[in-house]
Amino acid sequence: MLRKTGLFLTTMMLLFTIIPFGMTVSAAGIPTFNVNLNASQVTVGDNVVVTIQGTNVTDLYGYEAILNYDADRLEFNSVQSQSNGLINAYKIAQASGNQVTFANTKIKNVPGENGNLVICTLVFKAKQSGQANVALTKMTTVTSQELPSIWNVNAQATVKINGTTPGPGGGGGGGGTTTPPTKEDPGLYVPKESELRIETTQDGQTSVTAVIDSKRLAQKLADLQATSGTVLNFEIPGERELNALQLPLPTLLDSLKNHKDTILSVRSHLGTYDLPMSVLNQSDFAGADVEGATLIIRIDKAKSLHETKFDQSISDKGMVRVSDMIDYKVILKTKDKEEEIHSFGNSFVTRVIHVDELIQDSSAATAVVYDPATGEMKFVPSVFNAKDGKTEVKVIRNTNSLYAIVQNKKTFDDMIGHWAQKDVEQLASKMIINGTSDRTYTPEMQVTRAEFAALLVRGLGLPAEAGLNVFKDIAGTQWYAPEVNTAAKYGLVQGVAEGQFSPDAQITREQMVVMMMKAIGLVKGTSASSASATNVSFADQDLLSDYARSAVADAASKGLIHGKTETTFAPQDVATRAEAAVIIKRVLQYANLIN
Repeated sequence: MLRKTGLFLTTMMLLFTIIPFGMTVSAAGIPTFNVNLNASQVTVGDNVVVTIQGTNVTDLYGYEAILNYDADRLEFNSVQSQSNGLINAYKIAQASGNQVTFANTKIKNVPGENGNLVICTLVFKAKQSGQANVALTKMTTVTSQELPSIWNVNAQATVKINGTTPGPGGGGGGGGTTTPPTKEDPGLYVPKESELRIETTQDGQTSVTAVIDSKRLAQKLADLQATSGTVLNFEIPGERELNALQLPLPTLLDSLKNHKDTILSVRSHLGTYDLPMSVLNQSDFAGADVEGATLIIRIDKAKSLHETKFDQSISDKGMVRVSDMIDYKVILKTKDKEEEIHSFGNSFVTRVIHVDELIQDSSAATAVVYDPATGEMKFVPSVFNAKDGKTEVKVIRNTNSLYAIVQNKKTFDDMIGHWAQKDVEQLASKMIINGTSDRTYTPEMQVTRAEFAALLVRGLGLPAEAGLNVFKDIAGTQWYAPEVNTAAKYGLVQGVAEGQFSPDAQITREQMVVMMMKAIGLVKGTSASSASATNVSFADQDLLSDYARSAVADAASKGLIHGKTETTFAPQDVATRAEAAVIIKRVLQYANLIN
């Protein structure tokens, strides 16, 4: 009882006294505190939910938070929850002027909280239109040993309030003027508080699910169509480990005819997921029981166990992970079951992963897909963009999985000074191509049909599928069997005769170009046979096979290939490993799959 009373008095005193700066910094790092809002835009009368979060917190037993806000536009309402629901003892909230002070403490002999925590959540009411600012200015924390620390904080967030404001009153019974409501952005859907479900999982992770209202979604899609927009952005508020958007499937299917080109873009603090509505046409949705069904898009931070295992697996390879590991999922939920949609067929879906540092050399960094069950890691097409001293990595792939960004630099002794050195080492650093040994690439070695098909599949990030048996002359035990069969599934390769692929035959330059143009057609959603160019300007064009003529002409017109000499293409010459690497890089750059 003595301990409970003492901590109660300590909490009370936090409100009225200044406590010396305590020496409670964790070995894991200095705590930081942030403030987040549930929405970037609201309407007058809506609630504005302010969440105070702590990162790298150690032994948090009690605390005091001081929050300043725009009292002209916001009205303090209540405290909704605190510290992941784990600190539920005596609490005090006092509001005066434009400041709210909130304090809380545990009771009894229990340990403090550690890690990344939701400290508290406060609710304000939007009362006047305009930009309203909220700022966390000071945090005082107390450990289970009653050691206090004061943290000066300058964490701010801004909300735009749309609505009406009363004009000045007129004399003689005349009415005031009214400012018309600010028109909502038809391309932005900000979930209201009533649409948000915030929870804490059994393992301590915090989650937020935006359950989108059917009528509001239908109206947003109609507004988007009226403005000829193609992207509907959804904002998931806060900085929680688990983030989900739950969409009513019947509404999406009803709107599909008029919105087949619309992108549903989900944005959270972890990154972005762009889902084309056209994927609803695939067979996964054809037989679904639509009534009450929902489509769930998830952007989750991977469990620390997976990150630890991944970091251990790459450390001996000289690689470094520079981002969170993000798990992207799309789930079809009906009244009977939940089914994860793993593949989108020929549709390449874009995601964005945030890296909290500026990656100077994108040729030595890449996104990878990781399978925690097997420990296997593979290249994923990814484009790096610098923004505000940080890096946004656009990941493009036709499947969902667990992704991370790594840095890796690979060089070969026999490529120094070679005309293809830059291209070869870039693709090797991205784990698309391998050397013939750890230090050699052997650039003049000739390439087989199976080897080039495998390079294409790897470069496009296509999941190699075991169990397919397309060609009679490829045994399932061959190392290249999954890649060649996958290339055939996506229409990248054809056989040389019925049921025959000739995997060990050396690939010719014209065969390589045909495959590369089919790969570009797959990513761009166009047919290789629809190439507009048909005339070839090479002096040896008569040596081209009929099946390769349009592909070579199209590739040449796009600047993707050059002659072996100034006037000749040498279509029947066998391609080398150096030439194959250069072609793969050109394919990926032209298709916007790498920088």
